[in-house]
Amino acid sequence: MRLPRLPTFLFSILALASLSHAFTPYTLNDEGIYNNLTHYIEYSSAAGCISTTGVKVGYLDSSCSGEACVNADSDIYVVNVVDSLSHALILTDPSEEQIIIAFQGTESFLDWVLDFSFVPVAYEPYAVENDLATNDFDANLPFVHLGFKTATDNFLSNATGVLKGLKEEYPNYSVIVTGHSLGGALASLTGVELYLMGYEPTVIAYASPKVFNPTLADWVNEVFKTDQYLSDLKADNVHQIPYYTFTRVTHVHDIVPCVPLAAMGYDHAGVDYYITKQDLPQAISDVEVRGEFKLKYELETLGDLVASVAEDPSAALKDDTTSDSHIYYFIDISQCGLADEESS
Repeated sequence: MRLPRLPTFLFSILALASLSHAFTPYTLNDEGIYNNLTHYIEYSSAAGCISTTGVKVGYLDSSCSGEACVNADSDIYVVNVVDSLSHALILTDPSEEQIIIAFQGTESFLDWVLDFSFVPVAYEPYAVENDLATNDFDANLPFVHLGFKTATDNFLSNATGVLKGLKEEYPNYSVIVTGHSLGGALASLTGVELYLMGYEPTVIAYASPKVFNPTLADWVNEVFKTDQYLSDLKADNVHQIPYYTFTRVTHVHDIVPCVPLAAMGYDHAGVDYYITKQDLPQAISDVEVRGEFKLKYELETLGDLVASVAEDPSAALKDDTTSDSHIYYFIDISQCGLADEESS
């Protein structure tokens, strides 16, 4: 297939970028929500230690050498470590009455294979296939990313018994599902599965690539009440991330949330919080509430990348901007083990 010439491509960006929904982005001004966003990324950082320094069952502050582990509150407990095709921590936080599932991001060659298994497949939920669903699944012609579906099914096959036991032991605990990059994608799809199982999870996905096709994304927004979430944000009625909602966090110049491309039939669900500052630290004033996915955000990011390559291809290839944009999410997500290195 012949690629379009650059002027045509840029024209398409300008034309499609004009498409938008009613929600008007604004700078985040609620400390409670900001504190939530900066808190849950720490779990993603801890999960990153599974395939590097290792994580043990036990209190998180002594379970691994990562900075997020050693600085964790002393009562957060690692109940289970899934270290298979998928990699995740299952934890409890008694002070917040939460069960937390934190997925590791891309760490290995096999993870990259999962990331780039763009083939869309008809979505047959694990919960439905295994008679675990207590809620109906009635999305119209749903398709999902093959690699993420495969890894999510692997996690659930290892974890559903653990989660069932925890929910029976702690019936009043809420369930939080989070992760960064590949981990954000697995958190997104796991959140859907847990909804079907009746858990009413809260999904907080950082730097996640797309998982769903548009009809499945619409259904996810419906069951996670994204319209109500946006309405409450506009009315300043929420002062923390509401339970049983779907939140995404993205970052300026980070191309990972753009893929697989919307043109390939993929879409995002949930409410997007956008970090506008390239480098750390990132304050509350550096976070924009953008609402639901808009095609223009993807096109702007891709347009910036095309422009930088066109201006100076060699510099663009050597520049760390793209990689830094993917790992600077309130913390340097790649720094597992840093605490031990600094103390040695």
